[in-house]
Formats: sequence, structure tokens, C-alpha cells
Amino acid sequence: MENTNTGRKKYKIAVAACALFLAAAVVLAVLLGVYVSRAGDARIDAENNYRAAYFELLDSMLDIETDLSKMKVASTDAMQTELMLDTAINAELAGQSLSALVRDEYQLEPTIKFCNQLQDFAKYIVKKIDREQPLTDKDYESLDDLHEAALELGRRLAAMGDGMREDGYYFIEAIGEDDPFRDIVDGVEDSAVQYPSLIYDGPFSDGLEDPEPHALKGEEVTREQAAQKAKEYLSEYDVTEVEFTAEANGYFESYMYSFATADGKAGTVQLSKTGGHLVMFDIYEEMVMPTFSKDEGVEVAKIYCRDHGYDGMTAVWSTVSDSELFVNLCYERDGIVFYPDMVKVKVSLQTGKVIGFEALQYIYNHDREDEVDYAVELTEEEVRAVYRDDFEIESVRLAVIPTGGGEEKLCYEVYGECDGDKYFVFVDAETGYELEVMQVIDGDDGELLM
Repeated sequence: MENTNTGRKKYKIAVAACALFLAAAVVLAVLLGVYVSRAGDARIDAENNYRAAYFELLDSMLDIETDLSKMKVASTDAMQTELMLDTAINAELAGQSLSALVRDEYQLEPTIKFCNQLQDFAKYIVKKIDREQPLTDKDYESLDDLHEAALELGRRLAAMGDGMREDGYYFIEAIGEDDPFRDIVDGVEDSAVQYPSLIYDGPFSDGLEDPEPHALKGEEVTREQAAQKAKEYLSEYDVTEVEFTAEANGYFESYMYSFATADGKAGTVQLSKTGGHLVMFDIYEEMVMPTFSKDEGVEVAKIYCRDHGYDGMTAVWSTVSDSELFVNLCYERDGIVFYPDMVKVKVSLQTGKVIGFEALQYIYNHDREDEVDYAVELTEEEVRAVYRDDFEIESVRLAVIPTGGGEEKLCYEVYGECDGDKYFVFVDAETGYELEVMQVIDGDDGELLM
């Protein structure tokens, strides 16, 4: 196997060669532009845009890999902070470059997700250093995993640059099974490049490295028993057929089924082998016009959770897209919302029925039988008093949130509006540190949190 240091040197040399190739390509494009038609100019412009995004991505990955490598030996707070801030910036730039490369032929979501998680983790490290909290062995293990992932992705991208120089690769022409950039993407989908799961996938979703299904209780059920339970979970639909498709053996064992309804709809459902709990289901339903309101849809989601074994849930987030309501619900006890114990529900506002459900985060995290003595040093009034008058606070409540590395913190969730924009601010209930600030963005597909 190739020595790691030698491989890194070759990788960096390849990046430098790619940079020179980019400069030559730009000059060539200028020269060609003198002779080609306007249509040809448009193709050259498109190709140059793709190539610029590619080389910017490659350059960002090189900087990320270098900074993460330096974290292996850096020992002072100042140096580690500088390296992690640079990593966060380059991860954001890499994500922007990937967005510029998105086409129908490329499924770049896993790679963009990696860049987002990397950015979040780098910020998490910076916050720990700022609060004088020592980095743990798990933090360093995650940094090592990220370094290996960034190095492997960078190597693949650099190898593609070799193909550009030697084979005359063009983004605007290379559409098909032999496209090397598509091969890189497929490598991500096929887990050829292993990306560590670190913080969260969306607002306060679980990202445990080795999750355990804390919420699964009960006796083991057979395939036949699980199939019968699936019909009960799907009682809102006139299910005519439930067919076993696979047995999953990931972090917990489960049964997968496909099902069909009397009116021709089809869907999938997953149940845990332990206890026969509903893990997820999805059914396709064509959307026309909504006849139910958002509030009515949220109530439908809450009732569905209560009736199917997920009691004590409260809605913490909801957004509408194309007559579909997406609701995040979390477990609530003694006035505290537990964000790690989350269930996600999709409701058709046309029919008023649940058409999608996923409870993985709840299954991994829900184990709240023992009382926990949370430290609450601040009062709600003290938290409110910190903010300027132009931040119009609408609500304040206690919430437990994941803070990285498998840890949780009790905080005050402060929700309000400032200058026409809505914000969530999460304040440590013990120290008063602001753990997270999220802005609500009105996107094409509903509201997003940034």
C-alpha cells in the first residue's frame, strides 16, 4: 500500500498541476472565443464555469486536508482555533463549488452534506476552545476521520484533473456512464468514500457515530406478526397487500415491506424486529389543492404519533411545500423539549392523512426514564433581558439540544423577530453562553433554518 505521506505529496503536486492547467484552459478559451460563434462562446463560458467550480473545489479540499493534518500536532488554543476557522471557511467554499456543479446527472447531496457537517464540526471545536473546554479523544478521532475523508475525496478529484489534461475531458460533453466526475459521485453513494457522521443532518437531528436503539422495547416479533402490525399502522389506507421485501441489520434489526392500496397507491414501511415498532413509512400521493390548514395538519401529525406509540410529542417545526406539510415533533416532559428525541411526519393537506413518517432519531435517543437534575442557573426573565428591544421575542422555553460529540445541553430556546427576519437562539441555561443561532429563511421549498 502507498505510504500516506508519499500519497499526500503526490496529491498536492497533482493539485498544483491542475491549477496550471486551469490557467492554460482559460487562455485557450479566450483564443477560441475569437473564432467561434455566439453559440460556441456560450458553450465555452459554460465549460469554464464548470471548470472554475471544479478547481475551486479541489483547492478548498487541499486546504481542508492540510489544516486537518496540522490539527494532529497543533497544541495551542490560538493555532487550533485558526486551523478550525480556516476549515469552516473552506468547507463553506467547497459546498458553494459543489452547488455550481449540480446537474441532473449528478447526485451531489451526500458530498454537500459532508461539507456542511465538516463546517459545523469545525465551528463546534472552535466553540469548545473558546469556552476553555479540552478536546476529547472522541473529538480527535472525529478529526482524524474527517481528515481521511477529505484526503480521499481530494485524491479522487485530483485524479480527475489528470484526465482533463490527458484525455481532453469536458464537463459539457461528458454525460453518461463513463463520466469520471459521475464516478466520484457514485463512489460517495456506494460508500467508497467513508464520511463520518458528526453533528446533525438538519436542525438538531442526531449524528451519533455509533447509535444504539435506546427506545426499542418488547419481545421480538416474526415477519408475519410485523406484517399484521404494518396493516394496523396503515389503517387510514385501504391496504390490500403487504409484501415482505428485506430484513435490515444495521444498528438494529428490522423488517421492510412494500404495500399496495385498493385505489392503486403504493408505499414502503419499516418495523423494528424488537417490539414491532413503526420506524418509517412513505406512500406516494399526488398533490392537487390543499383543503386542510397548516394548524389542522400539525394536529393530525400529533394524533398519529400518539396513536402509534410515540406519546408526549410536541411540534417544534413545520413547513409547507406543494400541499405537503412537514412536521418535526419532539418529546416533551416537565416543560422541557428534547430535540434529540425527534419524529418527522409528512401530512397531505389535500386529504388530511399522514403520508410519511420517520422515527430513527427518537429510536436512537429516547431513554428518559431516569430523572436528570439539569442545572438551571438563569431565569427566563434574565435571558429575555439580554436582548435588544428590536429583537421582538415571541416565546422562550427550556429545551435539550445535541451539542456535538454525543453530548446534550439544557438551554433556553428564544424565538423571535428582528428587522423582519425570524430567529431561534439557544442559550445555555447554566452559563448563559449562546450555543446556537438559527435564522429562518423562506426558500422555494418552504422555510429553512440556516
